[in-house]
This record gives sequence, C-alpha cells and structure tokens, in this order.
Amino acid sequence: MLKIRYFFIILLFLSINTDGYSEELSLDMALSRLYSTHESITQAEYDVRQKSYEHKAALGLYSPRFSVNALYTYFGRDLNMDVDLVPLKQGINGILGGLPVPIPPGVVNNIIPDTVSQTIQQEQFFTLNISMLWPIFAGGKIFAANQASKASMEMSKHAKVATSNELGVSLAEKYFSLRYAQDIVTIKTDVKNSMQQHYERAVKLEKAGMLAKVERLHAEMSLKEAEKSLEQSQRDIKLATSAFKSMISLQDDNLILSTPLFILDESSIENLTFYQDMAQKNNPRLQQLVSSQGLAKAGVINARSEFLPKVNAFGMANLYEYQVSSITPDVVFGVQMSLNLFDGLQGYHKYKSSKLTEQNVQLQVARVSKDINTLIEQQYISLENARADYVAAQSSIAFTSEYLRARKKAFSQGVATSLDVVDAELALSNAKLAAITAAYKFDIVLVKLLEVSGMFNSNMFDNMITNNSTTSIIPELQ
Repeated sequence: MLKIRYFFIILLFLSINTDGYSEELSLDMALSRLYSTHESITQAEYDVRQKSYEHKAALGLYSPRFSVNALYTYFGRDLNMDVDLVPLKQGINGILGGLPVPIPPGVVNNIIPDTVSQTIQQEQFFTLNISMLWPIFAGGKIFAANQASKASMEMSKHAKVATSNELGVSLAEKYFSLRYAQDIVTIKTDVKNSMQQHYERAVKLEKAGMLAKVERLHAEMSLKEAEKSLEQSQRDIKLATSAFKSMISLQDDNLILSTPLFILDESSIENLTFYQDMAQKNNPRLQQLVSSQGLAKAGVINARSEFLPKVNAFGMANLYEYQVSSITPDVVFGVQMSLNLFDGLQGYHKYKSSKLTEQNVQLQVARVSKDINTLIEQQYISLENARADYVAAQSSIAFTSEYLRARKKAFSQGVATSLDVVDAELALSNAKLAAITAAYKFDIVLVKLLEVSGMFNSNMFDNMITNNSTTSIIPELQ
C-alpha cells in the first residue's frame, strides 16, 4: 500500500469566533459516524443478511424432507367387494359328482351362494403417518440453486463495500471541500488584514504629505475588494458546512476539522501497476460483477438439468390409524425416477439463452476491467499533475513573499506606489491559493484512486497523521 512520508500543506483551523467549544473532528471520525448512521449502509447490511439466509436455505435442498401427515376421509358408504363363488361351486359339484355316492348339485347350491359381499373399507377412516422425500439426483438443479445463492451472497457483500466506499468518498470530498474553503478564508483574512495595514500606512503617509491622494484611494479600494472577497468565501463555507453536516447528521455549529489538506511525497506513491493490480483484486464493483459470473454459470447448470433424469427416494410409515383397511401397508419405501422426453424445445432454448447470458457477463467483466485500468491511469496522472502544481506554487510563494517584502519597504520609502504593494500582496495570496488548490485536487484524486483500487477504509487518515511526522510548508498561514 502507500508508503508513509507525508508533507502537510496546512496545519490550521478555521478562525471563526465561537462562544462554545467543540471537539475536533477528523476525517476518520466523520467516516465512522457516517457508517454508523447512514441508512444506505444499514440497508446494504440487511441485504447481506438476507442473502446469507437464502444461501443457508439452499443448502437444505440436499437434505431429506420429513413431514407428519394427518388424513381423514369420508366416502358416504362402506366400500364393498363382491366375490363371485360360481366357479367355486362348479368345482365342488364336479368333485362331489365323482364320488361313489354322488351328491346332488342342489345341496351345494343351497349351502354356497353365488356371490359374497366383503367390506374392504368402512365409510370413514383416519390416518396419521410420517413421510420422507429425499432428492437423490435432481439433474444439477440443487447444485445450481446453491451456486446461485452463494453468488448472490458474495454480490451483496461486494455491493455493501461499494456502497460504503462510494459514500465514504462523497463524505471525504465534502470534508476536504470544507477544509479547502476554510483555508481560503484564512488566506483571504490575511490578505484583508495586510490590506488594512497598507491602507492605514497610506493614510499616515498622505497626512504627512508623502503620498498622493490617488495612492491612498487605491489602497482603500483594494481593502474593500479584499473585504468583499473574504465575505464571499465565508458564504461558501456556510454552504460547504451545511452539505457536510447534513451527510453525517451533525448538529454541532462549532465545527473544527482536524485533518488538513496534504501532499504526498513522490516516494510515498506506489507505481501505476500496483494500483491497477490492487483494483483487479479488490475493486468492489468489479468483484460484484465477477461474482455474477457464478450466478450466470448456475443458470446454465439449471437449464442443463432439464435434459437429465430426476431420482427421488420416498417412504411413509403409519403412526396411528382408525378404521383403515387391513390390506393397507403400514410402511412404504421406494425410489422414483422421471425424465422429460419432450417439452416443445423449451429446455433447449432456455439452455441456449443461459449460455449467452454467461458469455455476456464474461464480456462485461473484461470491459469493466479495462475501464478500471484506464480510470486509474487517468487518476494517477492527475495525482502527479497536482503535485507538480504544488511544487510550482512553492517556488512562487518563496518569490512573491520576498517581492512583497521589498515592495512594502519601497512604499514606505516613497519609491513604490500603492499599486505595486497591492499587486505584490495579491501575487503572494494567489501563490498560496495555488498551493492549497493543488493540495485539494491531490487529496480528492487520491481518495478516488484509493476507492477504485479497493484500498479505501475509514482509518487510513488518522494512521497517516499518527505514524508520520508532519511539516508545515506554508509557514505564513500558521
């Protein structure tokens, strides 16, 4: 991951007069609050739990199913069976006729009737039994159901991480935007105070007859412009504060941000390939899409199962019976097999459709993988550009600081105009603004780079500050 050598651009807080006291709020603390209060995070967690239960339910498909069944039946009349005894009578008469003293057939006919009615089941009966059904082979349907539920569970986990990261990046952007607005106000406050001192010096020099009125008026106009610019930036802070507080449901008006804008030293950033490799392994949206391949593959297995036989074992045992026919067995066991011979080619077309779905998902994974690599390359270049802008701004700060000192000294000696001092002051403030703007851009791009690479987490910024020494790079802002 990131090597740790950090140069912080600003170590200051917003200079606003407050009557109350508020604890400092770091970016990591804000992220922790976001993750514990935002409804989308809770919703994503519920989705993970739901998919987990569905996966456990799918595992149960491998097991036999036992059930207790109670059955009451009423026929309206007894079920009888008529037995034809004529063949029996004929046989007996034949035997008796062959005796030495023949017996007349009428004797047998009078004793044995032609038919006998036998009750095989009374008109109502009740049974209580336990039954078992065990799918021994379902053609792959059970395996497909488990693969699909497992893929869905993995997708929900990656979706939760993606949701957390996206919300975290959004919060980080709002946090750094507010910090950026606060730092701008600090710079413009310094400019306004410097313009105030310049104006007061111009008034004194005018009274002493050492400065023309137009020079004093120019100093006054510059002061008013600095005040107007400061007021506008203070209004920007209110908007940025409102957006930030709303996202984490914060009511505290005395908001102090403790995580500063920063620039990473060039040696603290890994090479481009590192982030691209990390993204291929850890990017949650890509991993969610990769998991969907398992879902598509399960669809293929499920469609293919229509061509295979299904084998089930079954059994039943009576626990209690009332007026049940004696010919009904108490225990039954067996094996059932079924095979679909023809269904109008529905199974075939479903199988072809599932194969195309699987291929489509594979193409999506390949496309998104390439897009992520391209995005990381763009972000990496933007990161380098922001650092280069910061280095250039550092040189400008050094030059304009010395130039402003010289212009102020020349003005007090009457060899420089108010315009010279104001231009020098604005040049210095613009250099400082360029520096913090470069840091702001660097931080925003870095956060997005870490998110795309799958390396964004809620404790990274505190660890950066805790584990590393920091150096102010604009002493004038302290």
